[in-house]
Amino acid sequence: MSYSLYKVVHLLGVFIVIMAMGGAIVLGTANEEARSRWKKLAMITHGSGLALALLGGFGLLARMGISGMWPGWVFVKVLIWLTLGGAATLALRVPRFSTPLWWGSILLAGVATYMANYKPF
Repeated sequence: MSYSLYKVVHLLGVFIVIMAMGGAIVLGTANEEARSRWKKLAMITHGSGLALALLGGFGLLARMGISGMWPGWVFVKVLIWLTLGGAATLALRVPRFSTPLWWGSILLAGVATYMANYKPF
């Protein structure tokens, strides 16, 4: 696959993850009827987005010729990926964390964008 196609897959995955995070956060504070109706869809969407982001991200690394020891910015992005991966479950199980998770997800997306564009280390 080309660099451009990997980038599209990666960004699509990121957009899906952020959308699903918003859904999981809102569902965490919703009534039981709404939770039972939408929880499965939110979690499937979240997992699919994580998989696409990971596939596209590692495809991009391969196209950039990065193998072996990763640069620091890649470690930061993997850590963000792991954090967002667990955050949806936390949002559903601990509703009092909804507001910090909402703003934290936006902040993490910004940090990941910065790392990808500027590759500071």
